[in-house]
Amino acid sequence: MSLQQVPTSETTSRKNRNDGRKRFTDKQISFLEYMFETQSRPELRMKHQLAHKLGLHPRQVAIWFQNKRARSKSRQIEQEYNALKHNYETLASKSESLKKENQALLNQLEMLRNVAEKHQEKTSSSGSGEESDDRFTNSPDVMFGQEMNVPFCDGFAYFEDGNSLLEIEEQLPDLQKWWEF
Repeated sequence: MSLQQVPTSETTSRKNRNDGRKRFTDKQISFLEYMFETQSRPELRMKHQLAHKLGLHPRQVAIWFQNKRARSKSRQIEQEYNALKHNYETLASKSESLKKENQALLNQLEMLRNVAEKHQEKTSSSGSGEESDDRFTNSPDVMFGQEMNVPFCDGFAYFEDGNSLLEIEEQLPDLQKWWEF
């Protein structure tokens, strides 16, 4: 048994209302579009003149302009939304990239601290009787940037005293170069 849709009084009355509607011709629409471009909110007198010239009722012209403004505003909001969405996605991508770069730099910093600590242990255990070099300690009171200056060039790190040269790739073979992301 198949169910058939029985027309209700509501659908019938709506259908009857639509039957009496007069569609705009292409010429009327193009003229209304042109007028909308010059003035999106025409005065009542202008609407009456347009209606008379196009052979329409003034109410039809008023409703056409109202609908056109609503569609135009919806289109503008959609375009603004798309632009904002694109900007957000771009910023989110950049943010994620910066987070990854920051994490890589933190990992590299930790590796360099470990290397500096091993270097300090080697220097202090060499038995030369020299005092340990405090620049390589992991004191929380001193910032790492103040402890040592570590510029990189071709896989080498030059420590602050200028006499110590550490080849990063030999000491840390698993460490990805910080400039390669």
